[in-house]
Amino acid sequence: MIDVREALDEIQARSVDEAYWRALERVLGTLTARTLRGTFRAKIKGEGISERERVAQGLTEVFASQARTVEELALKESSRNASGPRDNKMEELGVHGHWVDFSDAASEAHRAMAFVKRGLARGAKVIALLPSSDMDVYREEAVLSGHAEDIDHGRFFLFNADEHLDVLKTAGVLAVLLIAIQGMIQVARGQGYSEVWFIGKIASTLLASSPPYQALALRVESAMDALVRTLPISFYCPMPHRFPGDPSLVADLLSGHGWSSVAAIAFGSPAH
Repeated sequence: MIDVREALDEIQARSVDEAYWRALERVLGTLTARTLRGTFRAKIKGEGISERERVAQGLTEVFASQARTVEELALKESSRNASGPRDNKMEELGVHGHWVDFSDAASEAHRAMAFVKRGLARGAKVIALLPSSDMDVYREEAVLSGHAEDIDHGRFFLFNADEHLDVLKTAGVLAVLLIAIQGMIQVARGQGYSEVWFIGKIASTLLASSPPYQALALRVESAMDALVRTLPISFYCPMPHRFPGDPSLVADLLSGHGWSSVAAIAFGSPAH
């Protein structure tokens, strides 16, 4: 268990490295990229040189143009995921966004309403995938935030995800959940919505289980990231700032996400 706020520097450093490795695989292909990592790690010596620096040096010597492309892609992704004022980042959210928001349990639902507001303002349908234990909390917060009419008219829909969580825990099968989400998107399109914005508490619920399903939670987030990149959706993932894992797990979880809210919490900004 770690406090994300206290481990922020290490998480940020790991996330920048992960952005580099993903960019390398996109440019050279997964197999070639991983082979090169192993080769350069062994061949390029030197004290105080990180694995990323060894690979970058090897690429510069062997594949100069590809090395520049990898650095540019990594910089672009790191910049996209860089921390910044939460309110400003929320106002910039659009389709194909995948966001994680760390908070305490008491403020989680309230913080999620900023995402709901942004999605509704864009004319999207907003769907919250929640365990049954959170349904009433989110409904009450939505009413307090002025979204009672949006719930009544189906613009904001609270979905009980208990059955899907049970399938994930017992069988480890993602297909049922993915089919359900794609079905929701198709229904929303039939209702005239061009975008669907999801609040997803699937991964955080898996991590909060006893024992925690860490590998399965990462698979869920990876699958959601693939959907976000190809479909007209945006995904928002509430997470506890008292995180059941280490900084490397947080960095893995943040792969592909925007995560400005981490810095907002780390420096004590109030929830909005």
